[in-house]
Amino acid sequence: MVHKAEGARIRQIVLLKIAGPVFVVFFLYVATAFAVWGFETAQNRNFEEAFIESGLSDEEYAISGCDTCPREPNIKRADDALWWSTVTLGTIGYGDHFPVSLGGRLTAGLFIMTTMVFIAIVLSGIQSAVIDYNRMRWLGMTGTELEEHVIVCGWSNISKVAIPELIAAGRKVAVICEDQNEIALIKELDESSEDLFITVGDTTALPALERVNHLKAHTIIIATSEDTTNLISSLNVRANNPDVRIIVYVQRPELRQTFSASGVTYVASPFEIGGRLVASAAFEPEVALLVDTMTSGLSDCDIQQFTVTKESSAVGMSVNEVRKDMIANNGALLIAVAEMNPDADGGEGWEVKGNPSPKKKLESGEIIIFMGTPGENQVVSDRLNVKQGR
Repeated sequence: MVHKAEGARIRQIVLLKIAGPVFVVFFLYVATAFAVWGFETAQNRNFEEAFIESGLSDEEYAISGCDTCPREPNIKRADDALWWSTVTLGTIGYGDHFPVSLGGRLTAGLFIMTTMVFIAIVLSGIQSAVIDYNRMRWLGMTGTELEEHVIVCGWSNISKVAIPELIAAGRKVAVICEDQNEIALIKELDESSEDLFITVGDTTALPALERVNHLKAHTIIIATSEDTTNLISSLNVRANNPDVRIIVYVQRPELRQTFSASGVTYVASPFEIGGRLVASAAFEPEVALLVDTMTSGLSDCDIQQFTVTKESSAVGMSVNEVRKDMIANNGALLIAVAEMNPDADGGEGWEVKGNPSPKKKLESGEIIIFMGTPGENQVVSDRLNVKQGR
């Protein structure tokens, strides 16, 4: 995938930033060792020739030395030179091997001065590379492997509410924000979660979508503060992923039809919803308060939907039987049933029927909606063998 390739490219750049100075130091280390070995080998030949000419025996040389002979080298083999270079590079300085020739000492001195500089460069390069890589990860440039997650495009007043609700519902969330300063604000919502990924990018561009693994996403919520940006983003998302569910937030309700025509699954207009709540609160404030409370996953009581599958024990049960079973086992209250209806407006062809007939028999593929506490909704999942969501 592209986001994997981008992550690999970032890691490659970071590694090259470290590898460059390391390679230079390693080259100097080997080249200096063999250069010193070459000078010391020549020094050894001069010493042996002078020693032979002096006529001294080994015993005499060991006692009194040779005043006319060049100094005898102690670096005579390649491994001696490499050991000397290693000890010098490590600034240990054992002194068991050292150059005695003029060329060897000049080379050694240059090597010592050069490595002092390059070691600092290597350490600085490693530190800089680590900082760069951590910064890339902070910006989300390395991508994510999340699957069946919810992508939120844009950091707006809507996403500020939607993200905590999704996290509270146990959903994996990936966020695309347009300003890197927003990352810290989003992370404050759930700093410890591994199921929250954030990246910086253009919500209308494919690279940002690829970093959040949009092809494996369950739903994409487009909620920037600009309707034009939301429209472009929805068109781009639908063109690249025809099967994903797209939820779009619009500020102008008159654009609802335009977004629906672009392939958006659901168009949310907070002003319309807010207007209904305000009107309701004018003469039935407790109803408005109930709706506000029940639609939040952060409250003690929540409305959740479950899909009836072929394996579900709810298949063939009537609404009345389900309700009785839930009452007997401290489960949630069944308040609605959703059926497929291609002619229904919005909702991907689903028609929701509140307070369904008690005689209604549940069928595979339908959606049942319950109201209850998290524990009561868990009873629904366990007893009816259904999974939350669709």
